[in-house]
Amino acid sequence: MNQRLLQAIDDRRDDVVALTAELIRFPTINPPGEAYRPCAEYLGARLKKSGFETEFIRAEGTPGDTDRYPRVNVVARFDGRSSGACVHFNSHVDVVEAGDGWTVDPFAGIVKDGRVYGRGACDMKGGLAASIIAAEAFLEVFPDFPGAIEISGTVDEESGGFGGVAHLARLGYFSKPRVDHVIIPEPLNKDRICLGHRGVWWAEIETKGEIAHGSMPFLGDNA
Repeated sequence: MNQRLLQAIDDRRDDVVALTAELIRFPTINPPGEAYRPCAEYLGARLKKSGFETEFIRAEGTPGDTDRYPRVNVVARFDGRSSGACVHFNSHVDVVEAGDGWTVDPFAGIVKDGRVYGRGACDMKGGLAASIIAAEAFLEVFPDFPGAIEISGTVDEESGGFGGVAHLARLGYFSKPRVDHVIIPEPLNKDRICLGHRGVWWAEIETKGEIAHGSMPFLGDNA
């Protein structure tokens, strides 16, 4: 990888920490889906300052979407100087309940002893912050790059993703010709990269067979 880019990213280490802490301060607890809109608006404003075109997509009608808890996603795009492949960085902004046993406020974004503490620091606001800072560093080092960069902050990953990536996928946000590659910076660690990702497929399957009592399943011909 280009050494100038690596150095530019390394020079922004404090920015990654600060942005991670700031994102933690949005208590995007799911369920029920708190603070989705203000978190999306913050991300949109941040990326717009860096030259991205941003849009907000509410997944109306999806499970949990109400006027009180709107399922609001943000998608930002930066088009290069010429045509080429588009790389999309996707992160979810929602987090599970904080639970008990914390020694700090889980939504304060505390930085202490070289670590960031808070709900979502690892899963996955740290990854979201890292992708934003890396993209900004890339744009500085390669202002004339071909192609495009997209960054999305999506909701509801902790409850199936129906109002987040599933909704955007149905609208074509992750498909060609719009997007060629998708990177999801889940917290696997820097030396572990996985191809593909688990998902959910709902289906009804109808078969023919012979029923049997549970005490004598060997008499049946079924699943």
